[in-house]
Amino acid sequence: MTRTTMVFAVSSMALLLGSWSCGFGHEDHDEHGDHHEDGHDDGHDDGHHGGGDDGHHDGHHGGHDGAAEVVTIWGPTTQLFVEFPALVQGEDSPFAAHLTRISDHLAIDQGTVVVELSGSGAPKESFQVGKPAVAGIFRPIVRPANTGKRRVTLRLASAAATADFDMGEFTVFASRKDADAAAQEEEESPGEISFLLEQQWKIPFLVREAQQRPLRPNIPVFGALSVPNDAEALITAPRAGRLIAGGSQFLAPGDTVARADTLFRVGAAAPEGADVPALDLAVQRATIEVNSAQRELDRVLPLFENGVVSEKRIDAARAVLQTAQAELRSARRRRGNLGASQRVGAARDTVEVPSPISGRVAEVFGAPGGWVQQDQPIARIVNREHLWLDLAVPEAYVGRVKSISGVWFKLDSYDRVFDLPASSLVSVGTELNRTSRSLPVRFALDNPAADLFPGM
Repeated sequence: MTRTTMVFAVSSMALLLGSWSCGFGHEDHDEHGDHHEDGHDDGHDDGHHGGGDDGHHDGHHGGHDGAAEVVTIWGPTTQLFVEFPALVQGEDSPFAAHLTRISDHLAIDQGTVVVELSGSGAPKESFQVGKPAVAGIFRPIVRPANTGKRRVTLRLASAAATADFDMGEFTVFASRKDADAAAQEEEESPGEISFLLEQQWKIPFLVREAQQRPLRPNIPVFGALSVPNDAEALITAPRAGRLIAGGSQFLAPGDTVARADTLFRVGAAAPEGADVPALDLAVQRATIEVNSAQRELDRVLPLFENGVVSEKRIDAARAVLQTAQAELRSARRRRGNLGASQRVGAARDTVEVPSPISGRVAEVFGAPGGWVQQDQPIARIVNREHLWLDLAVPEAYVGRVKSISGVWFKLDSYDRVFDLPASSLVSVGTELNRTSRSLPVRFALDNPAADLFPGM
């Protein structure tokens, strides 16, 4: 049986999954400065950037020891981590833009990066660098000509990736003193370990953007997949006879059938106690009777025409002939049915057996030309497009069944996790199984690809 987990609703709980935007931080090293996994509030108008001056920006900022900005942005295909000194009118602000391809977490080692300042009624300003200083790190120099709030955009054009990053609004200060005065001091978190992008790029490594997801308490239960009642059909013989293929080939397990398709034909069975000599004798006797009646009619007919016998005598002779002919036809039919019942492919006097549902043949209980009795099972059809997940909830957990919010399970031979919501709940049992001390719970499971099988 499959080990399955039932999940229950709970409020005010959340799990943060993923990894930090640039490994596990950037503290205490010359290349990255502060650790900003999500780049939240540093006194600017956009939630992407961080700031402050803690003496960790020397490596990127070209000797600037004052206020600095740190931004991490996840694009559809590219991750940007950039840090730069706070923007000051007329002063160089060296950007250290780390660009990573998300699909394989490798450094983007070619291309052009353009940083653009816009907004606040001032002209746009663009600053470009045509290649990375080292693999993955582009160093454009930004020298603002105007003060005030400016929107900063970074654009990457490369054969490896193309991306636009809106970094938000930053203040361009009139002097470095004003920039340092506006910076907010950030506290370091003790015990954190730095893992630089330069280190990550050199080894098989992968990160994902942190996301907020619900955390639900769960209990383990045992489960198995089964077929709904209306998705399985047992096909029985409508009468006794010989089993014949309904189409060009005899049905086999795994064959796909549609509703109303002819699965089999059942030929007529020979009369009980019938045998060839007896049927042959009946045909011969009926033939003799026909011949005798025909001769009698031929004898009296001229006598009637000459007025020797009455019309009543002619009518009697004709009645005897017709009766003899009927008995001959019946004897021949019985003899023919017996012969046809011995032939596997005969379609004479057969009854069609249609499929009541669409699906696949799970079992075939008869063989081509085999004899079957009325109501004998001859095949079983199963439709796997919809299944039931039958769970056995241990007695210790039945008090929590009322708060079920879903169920998930994993199969050893499948990569994906099957997660069913509460709306898939079909029924909860009314009593415990006295042997297993468990409560039956049933979920509905769609299986359009038919890659799950009843009995799993």
